[in-house]
Amino acid sequence: MFSRWNFARLKVAENALDNGRIDEAYERLLTPEVKKMRRAQELLDILAKSLLARARLHARAGRYQEAISDLDRLEKTERMNTDAQVLRRRVEEEQRQRAGRHAERSDAFNKAARDIKAGRLESGQLAVERLEDADRREQLREELDIRVQRSEQLLEQARDLLNVGDVLTACRFWEEACDRHGRGRQSDALAAELAPACQSLMDQAFQAGRLDQLRSALQATQSLRAFSPTFSEYEHLVELSRKAAEKLVAADYVGLRETLLRLQAARGDADWIKSALKPIDEIVRAHSQLLASPLGLLGMSLYKTTGFGKVSPAVARHNQYAPERTVYRGQGVVLDNRALLLLVDGTGSVLLVARDVVRVGRAGSQSGLDIPIPADIQSHHADIIRDGEDYFLVARGPVRINHKQVGRTLLRHGDRIVMGAKAKMVFHKPSAKSETAVLKLSSGCRLPQDVSLVVLFKSTCLFGPQSGCHVRTREGDTRLVLFDRAGELFVRRAARDGRPTGPAEALPANETSDFGDLRLTVKEYVIDGSGGPA
Repeated sequence: MFSRWNFARLKVAENALDNGRIDEAYERLLTPEVKKMRRAQELLDILAKSLLARARLHARAGRYQEAISDLDRLEKTERMNTDAQVLRRRVEEEQRQRAGRHAERSDAFNKAARDIKAGRLESGQLAVERLEDADRREQLREELDIRVQRSEQLLEQARDLLNVGDVLTACRFWEEACDRHGRGRQSDALAAELAPACQSLMDQAFQAGRLDQLRSALQATQSLRAFSPTFSEYEHLVELSRKAAEKLVAADYVGLRETLLRLQAARGDADWIKSALKPIDEIVRAHSQLLASPLGLLGMSLYKTTGFGKVSPAVARHNQYAPERTVYRGQGVVLDNRALLLLVDGTGSVLLVARDVVRVGRAGSQSGLDIPIPADIQSHHADIIRDGEDYFLVARGPVRINHKQVGRTLLRHGDRIVMGAKAKMVFHKPSAKSETAVLKLSSGCRLPQDVSLVVLFKSTCLFGPQSGCHVRTREGDTRLVLFDRAGELFVRRAARDGRPTGPAEALPANETSDFGDLRLTVKEYVIDGSGGPA
């Protein structure tokens, strides 16, 4: 009975094979009972040829999965020959290549979608045009068109507001267009018009003494700073105004007078500054007369010789204008944002500047400079701004870094800076453990008193012969750490790994201090009208 049943199955398989129903024939012939029959083996030979032929057709048409499926069936018939093996390798390779092309197309689509979502409209448009998939390309085109349309509407509103003089509201519309829909040529063109309008508005606010309006305008124009390096100047004005207000509240009139003079030097004569300086000059003059009285002289003498009590901020600030121009709070010289001259035996003269915004310009230009370069450059040629551990250069005149013209750029260790035609210097940040950096000046633009190294000081500075030190010494092996303790300079000896090896010692002003084989002298470096120390 079973023999007749298997014979019937074989007959069905043969009919299916004759009529081209290859899959049905395969199912019948691969039944274990049928497969053992001699006629079944003959039919399997024919089936194998049919499967191989169909696999070739699938491969030629790009139906690689179907081709692989037929080759798998061929292998189960135990009739896999060399031709079939070569075909399998070719199909699998083409399948991998197709998968790779599909992944590339998916990556291109995802990149275009990300660019559009992030508001990079121009790069997004270029990425969309390069897409091979027409459906996906059309999908992104619609989204891109919507964003461009909305951006144009906001920019048009911003331009209308700018035309009627509502500059800050125009800035908000411009910023919303950039944040929500991305930047493009139209937004950049409008930014080029907004930047000078905002600067004019802030100039007017400063001249009129509307300092709150100046600060609000600066905050509202954060996103515009990439289009004009001069915005850092207004940051400087706001910071000086804030310090002046703090000193007024603290009744530090000497410090207030100095800050107002810096404001005056930074942005010319404003009537409100002149009006404020008159009563402050009277207060400072009267206070100086009191300090010059027997009681004042006795108090300062007791403080300097015995460390008696604590001196008030006003007295400490008065000492700044004493004949030696030295400020004492304790034993170490006070930083107080002023430039200091360090004389290091066997090394040379070093200018130490502890400000976060350092102004660089032509010596003798009367521009409130921190680094007066004796070269043919602009009176205020550039700012070096410290932001955390990073330093940025903001150019106001021609500046090249590593032979490339720059406007605002992040400074990196080893950058070669050229200001104007010949003022050359190199930026170094030799120690990753310290936020301090240095500017090495070329021989042609050394500062008065033969200063060839400017230390942009923050918290610590290393002296020693090792390459990781900010100030490289030529003789001996002493390594020192100069550091800021509560606004005063202290020194501690250090091992090669930077670890302290002794107690901290104060670094007094106008005195030579010995530390092993190193001798240091520190004094104030005051810039006079000629660009040199007063």
